Amino acid sequence: MRAPGDKVSKRSRHERIVARLANDVAVRISALAEEFQVTTETIRRDLDELSDRGLISRTYGGAAPRSLIGEPGVMLRAQTNVAERQRIALAAVNLVKPGDVIMIDAGSTTAFFAAELARSAYPLTAITNSLGVARALGTSEAITVLLCPGEFRLTEDAVFGPETLAFLDRYHADAAFFGAGGFAAEQVTDADAAGVWVKRKMLERSERACLLADHSKAGQRQFAVVCATYELDVLVTGQPLEAALAAALAGADVTVQLAPEGTVGTAA
Repeated sequence: MRAPGDKVSKRSRHERIVARLANDVAVRISALAEEFQVTTETIRRDLDELSDRGLISRTYGGAAPRSLIGEPGVMLRAQTNVAERQRIALAAVNLVKPGDVIMIDAGSTTAFFAAELARSAYPLTAITNSLGVARALGTSEAITVLLCPGEFRLTEDAVFGPETLAFLDRYHADAAFFGAGGFAAEQVTDADAAGVWVKRKMLERSERACLLADHSKAGQRQFAVVCATYELDVLVTGQPLEAALAAALAGADVTVQLAPEGTVGTAA
């Protein structure tokens, strides 16, 4: 129990609620209000906001963990943790060398990365299944963009399926840049099974695996396994990891690159 008068910020409350639901099947509004020493109406607003952001599932009188297979569309995801995603994108550009061939999967953080990569004006070839990524990269005359064929899904603004995988099989790349719904000590996971197949294929066809993931993905586990943690080469994230997770990644020989604070990326 906190000492009287010891206030917890809104951001801290949100982080602690999401962390609690990583282990508990549900939380009650009344219990959270007592723990944080705020009104039930404040907690209700917190839960509504977290639910709108797709981080939890709202229930009568409380909240539950979000579904392992349920995830908001790419446009909605791109509206969360915007500043951190921009910093991650800027840091990830430094992993690309002029002349590289890279693969970029569909996602909110990879869309920020594509925009920053286009601004860099590096001459390179990019292969992607994301229309949003292709549009962003297409603004640079120096970048050759290969857009995968496949079945278009509006919520992800991207294509998936057997034709997508067969197209990727035709190429080799220096690096794959991809996002995921969660990463933990042993595995990288995502809610979208179709998207996971594309991520796996990109990793298979690339020399290096570069995961771009904001701090909210740390310690999270979702429906489908993308890869084992030891298959990663680099993780670019925006906040320091908990000690146990950082140690596990170090033991798996994964380079963790923290995006510097205070950098400015493209407008949201």
